[in-house]
Amino acid sequence: MNFKPVVAAIAVALAVVACGGGGGGGSPGFFLPPPDQGGPGGNDPGTNPPGTNPPGTNPPSTNPPAQANAKVSGRVTNAADGAGVGQVTVSTGGVSATTAADGTYTLEGVTNASSVLLSYSKTGFAPQSRATAALEASGATTVVNVPMLPVAFTDTFDPTAPRDLAVPGSTAMVKLPANALRRADGGAPTGMVTGRLTPIAPAMNVNFMPGNYLAASGGGTAAMESFGALDASFVDADGAPLNLASGVNATVRIAPSSRTDTLPTSVPLFFYNTATGLWVEEGVATLQGTAPNQYYEGTVTHFTTWNADQVYNTVQIKGCVQDAEGQRIAGALVSSEGKSYSGSGSALTNGNGEFSVPAKRGGAAFVLASRGAELSNAVSANPSDQDTMIDGCLTLTRAAVSIKLTWGEKPYDIDAHTLGANVGEHIYFAGKGSLAVAPFVNLDVDDISSFGPEYTTFAKLARNRTYRFYVVNYSDTYNPGQTGSPVRVELSNRGAQAVFSPPAGETTDTRYWHVFDLRTDENCNGTVVPVQQFRADAPPQVNTDANAQYCS
Repeated sequence: MNFKPVVAAIAVALAVVACGGGGGGGSPGFFLPPPDQGGPGGNDPGTNPPGTNPPGTNPPSTNPPAQANAKVSGRVTNAADGAGVGQVTVSTGGVSATTAADGTYTLEGVTNASSVLLSYSKTGFAPQSRATAALEASGATTVVNVPMLPVAFTDTFDPTAPRDLAVPGSTAMVKLPANALRRADGGAPTGMVTGRLTPIAPAMNVNFMPGNYLAASGGGTAAMESFGALDASFVDADGAPLNLASGVNATVRIAPSSRTDTLPTSVPLFFYNTATGLWVEEGVATLQGTAPNQYYEGTVTHFTTWNADQVYNTVQIKGCVQDAEGQRIAGALVSSEGKSYSGSGSALTNGNGEFSVPAKRGGAAFVLASRGAELSNAVSANPSDQDTMIDGCLTLTRAAVSIKLTWGEKPYDIDAHTLGANVGEHIYFAGKGSLAVAPFVNLDVDDISSFGPEYTTFAKLARNRTYRFYVVNYSDTYNPGQTGSPVRVELSNRGAQAVFSPPAGETTDTRYWHVFDLRTDENCNGTVVPVQQFRADAPPQVNTDANAQYCS
C-alpha cells in the first residue's frame, strides 16, 4: 500500500455478499453487446447465456419491423484541448446529424436496437466510433459524449518512391515501400499522396480509442486492453482514399501507452472493423527501442486504426444501482475502467437493478453508473482473481455532477481539490468528504501513481453558492509539468460536458491550477465559470458561512 503523508490512498472496501433486495430473479445484469451482434447476453464477454445463439448468428427475426424513434444526443470535443468541435458528421444506419459550433448534436430517427454503432468524422481529425447503450424501447434516448483526436502529422509525398512517415515528438511511424498504394479500383494514385497519422494514447484517456474495447473472438466477443494504437489514412491528389496494393506490406510503429507497470515484449496487432465496431486480430507487434523511445513494430496489409493490444481473462464486478430514494434502477449503464490497465467494460442492470460488469482478472479498476444525464458515485475495485461484490449500491445523484481528473505518466501524483458550499469544506485526499451528509461531495477515487483517474462526485448542490475546483501538482516536478503531462479535467454537469486543459503560464513556482468555479442559483442549477489560472498558492475559500441550504 502506498501512502501519502497524513493519509493512505485507500480503495473502497469490497464485500463478499450480494447487495440486498431483489426477489424477482433474473440474471445479475446484461453484458452490453456490440452493435448488430445480438441482444443483451451473458455476464462474461465471449460467452452466451443458455438457450441463445452466439452474437451474429441469431436466426431471422419473426418480430415486426424495428421502430426508428430512438434518439442519441451528446457532445464531441477536441481531445487536445477539450473545446467543442463543430461540423462533425455523426451517423448510424443511414441517419446523420452535424454537430453545432459547440460540439453538441442530436441524432433522431435512430432504429431501435439493443446497441447501435455511431460513427464520427471530420477532416483534420482521426475517425471515432462508439456503440450505444440499449435503445430497444420505443422513444428510447441516450447520451454519448466522445473526444476526437486531431490529426497529429500530415505528409505529402511522391508515392512512386519509398517513404517513411514519422510523427514528430513520438515514436509512431509508417514505412511505405515504393508504389505501395492503390485506389479502391486498383488504379495507381493520381499525383502526390497525402498521409495522415494520429497516435492514440489510451493510458491518457481510454475514451480516445474507437469502439468499446471488444475484440471479435470465436464467433463472439472478448474484452481487451490496449498498449497503444495508430490511425493511418492516405488520399491522392483527387482526394480518393488509398490503401495498400494486393500483396504489399507496410511497417507500422506504435508508440506504447499503457497504465500497466511492465510492457509485454510482444503483443497481437488488431485492426478496427468500422462495420461491426469490433477489433480483429491480424499480426504481431514486438517491443523495440529503449525507453523512453520504445515502440511496437509490426507489418500490416491495409490501413485503418491499428492497435497493439491483447485479450485478457476477466472477472466480474457485481453490484446494484439505485436512485437517491434507494429504489433499484433497471436499464442503467454500468462501466468499468482499468486503473492498472488500459481498457474498459460495460453492462446494463437487470430488472432488479443488479449488474455484473467485466474487468481484467488481477487488475485494479473502478466502476460507475449512468442513466441518461444522471451519474453515480464511482467505486474502486481492488485487484482480484475472482468475481467481487461491491459494498452497497451505486447511487445515481440528484446533482448529476462529476469531475474526472487524468494525466500522463509524469508528474506521478496530481490531486483533485474541491471547496464546498460551506466555509472550511475542502474535499481532497486527506478529507474525502461524504455523499450522505454535508458537503455532499466525495472524492470517490484517488490515485498517486501516474495517469489517474481521480473521480469526484456531487450528490447534492446548495442554493446560491460557489463551488471551487483546482488541481495540485503534488509531486512538485515539472519535466513535464501539468501542461506537458498533459493534465485533463472532464466535468459532467447534468448531461452537459466541459473539458479543461492547462492554460498558459505554468512555472516551477505554480503548483496550483484553478480550473473552474461552479455557481448555483436558487434552484441549485449550476453554471460553470472557467477560471483557467496557474497560481503559486491555493485558491481562497469563497463561501464565508456554514449555512448552506441544499436542494432535495
